[in-house]
Amino acid sequence: MTRVRKLATQPLCVGFGISTPEQAGRIAGVADGVIVGSRIIQLMEKEDNFTSLAELIRDLRTSIDKPKPV
Repeated sequence: MTRVRKLATQPLCVGFGISTPEQAGRIAGVADGVIVGSRIIQLMEKEDNFTSLAELIRDLRTSIDKPKPV
């Protein structure tokens, strides 16, 4: 990621294979953005009341916002 950051002029976002709050939190420590797509679509297709989707989004936000070790 360090080599890419030296060359990139745009914010770096990572989104392949991220489906849990823990994974999102780890990626948030090194990337400017975290993309969680497939897991959200899976929950939208599965849930009628979107309760699980709301919980996932809340947990993702909490994990991403945790202070990262320097």
